[in-house]
Amino acid sequence: MNNRRQEKQAGWVRWVGDMSAITSFLIDKPWLSAWAIPKTVNSILRAIGVVAFANNPMTGVFILAGMFVGNTNVGLACLMAGLIGVVFSKLLRQPEPLISDGVVVFNGILVGCVSVAVFPHLTGAPIDSTFWLILAVFIAITAYIDRGLNALMAPCKLPAQSLPFNFAAVLMLLSLRGGVGLTGTQMPFLNTTTSETNVTEVPEEVDWLKVMEGTLLAAGQIYGVGTVDSSILIYLGFFLFSPLLTLFFYIGSLIGTMAGVLFSAPPYTAVYQGLWGYNAFLTSGAMVYFLVPTPSVALAAVVGAALAATVQAATQHIFDAMMVPVLSYPFNVAVNLILASSTVPNPPFFWIANRTFPEHHLFLSFRRQAAHQNVKTADCKVKLSFYCSPPSSF
Repeated sequence: MNNRRQEKQAGWVRWVGDMSAITSFLIDKPWLSAWAIPKTVNSILRAIGVVAFANNPMTGVFILAGMFVGNTNVGLACLMAGLIGVVFSKLLRQPEPLISDGVVVFNGILVGCVSVAVFPHLTGAPIDSTFWLILAVFIAITAYIDRGLNALMAPCKLPAQSLPFNFAAVLMLLSLRGGVGLTGTQMPFLNTTTSETNVTEVPEEVDWLKVMEGTLLAAGQIYGVGTVDSSILIYLGFFLFSPLLTLFFYIGSLIGTMAGVLFSAPPYTAVYQGLWGYNAFLTSGAMVYFLVPTPSVALAAVVGAALAATVQAATQHIFDAMMVPVLSYPFNVAVNLILASSTVPNPPFFWIANRTFPEHHLFLSFRRQAAHQNVKTADCKVKLSFYCSPPSSF
C-alpha cells in the first residue's frame, strides 16, 4: 500500500481526503526533537484508518473513538500497538513516507485490537499484565513480519496487505490457547447444566432486520468492536475520508452478509454480528482505492466482494477447527488475485501509482479523458484539413 505522492497537488486536494498537507509539513521534521510527538500521533492516527485504506488522521480519531466506545481494552491496545509500531518501523529503517502515512504500522494495530477482542473467548483467561506483555512482544514481531513479507512480495508488484496481521495473530492466539491447556476444538467454558436445553432447539428463520444490522456491524468487526455505536463512528470516519469509498464499503458488506445467510446455517449468529461482511467490505473498497475508477472496476468490486465471501465460506470450517477466527484471510486472497490482473501486459485494470483518495482519482481520470479527447479532436481536424478539404475547383 505504498501510496506516495510524487506530483504536486492542487491546494484544495491537500486538505481533504488524505490531508497530505499535514504529512508534507511533518515528514522532514527530525525525530530526535519535540516534533517526534506530532509525527508519532499523525502516523498512528493514519495507520488506524489505513487498515481500511482511509489514510486520514481525522478518520483515525473517529475510529479510535469507536474503539473506546465499544471496548476500552481495544482502544488501549490500539494506542500501544501504534506506538510500538512506529518505534520498530524506525529501527527497521522503513522509508519515512511509509512511516508517516502509517502504512508500516497498521498491521501491528490490527494484531493489538483483534487479539484483545477475541482472547478471552478463545482461552477463558483474563486480560492481565502477562497478556499485555505477550501482546507487546507479538506487535514487535509483526513489524518484522511486515518488513519481510512486503520484501518477498515486491517482485510480484503486490503489497502484503494485512497478511502480516493474519500470520502474527494466528501464531499468538494458538500459542496462548496452548498456554492455558486448550488443544484442538476444546472450549474454555463448559456449562453442562445448560447444555441439554440447546439440544432440541428449533432452527430459526432469518431475521432480516438483524441481517441489515450485520451490514452495519461489519465496519466495527474490522477492529474487533462489533457494536452499533462503534460501527456508526467508524462509518463516519470513513465517510470523512471518502464518501465514494464508503459507498463501496457498504456494497461489499451487503454482499458478504447476504452470502453469509446463503452459506451458513441457523441461528445465523455470525451473520447478525457482522462477521460475514467485513472481508467483502474491505475487498470491495480496495478495488476503488487501488485501481483507476472505471465501470469495469466497479464491477470488479462487486465480484471481489463475492469472491471474498466465497473464500470465507470455503475456509471457515478450517479456522473453526483451529479455534481461531478467519480474520482477514479471505480479503487478502480475493484482493490480491484481482489486483494481480493489473500487473500483466494489456491489463483489464490500471494501478494508481500515486494514491490520494477515490474522488481525486476519479477527478484525475475524467481530466485525462477530456484532455485525450481534445487531442484526438484537434488531431482529427488537422487530418481533415490535410486530407479531406474539398478541391479548389468546387
